[in-house]
Amino acid sequence: MTDDADVILIGMGTISLPIKVAIRSMRQQGKKVGLVRLRWFRPFPTERLVAALSKMKAIGVIDRDYSFGSPFGSGVVANEIRAAMYNADRRPPLLSFICGLGGREVTLEDVHKATELCYTAASSGKSDTKTHWLGVRE
Repeated sequence: MTDDADVILIGMGTISLPIKVAIRSMRQQGKKVGLVRLRWFRPFPTERLVAALSKMKAIGVIDRDYSFGSPFGSGVVANEIRAAMYNADRRPPLLSFICGLGGREVTLEDVHKATELCYTAASSGKSDTKTHWLGVRE
């Protein structure tokens, strides 16, 4: 469901199932949200991702990991997506989310919250460099 999407969520592995379920419900509400599921990490599909993601209004990357010492304190997929988009002609706002750490469940509420933050970034046209942690105790 990426052909007409304004916002794309990117995930890898088991995180894609709750994202798919949430996207279906958001689509029924009229929101144009899609999912790009990475099936492998290396070789990283830079050219294909840049071609697909450059058309979007905002990108949300949901990682199930935390990469210590990384730029922006994000996960490994978010770091790779940022690097891939660096030389793109058009770079939509990119938001990084960390969710499901320690075996915690990735809930539909988490995905809805990530999507709303992406829509906010799409309307402002600005990336949020802060990594958002979802579903963790405060």
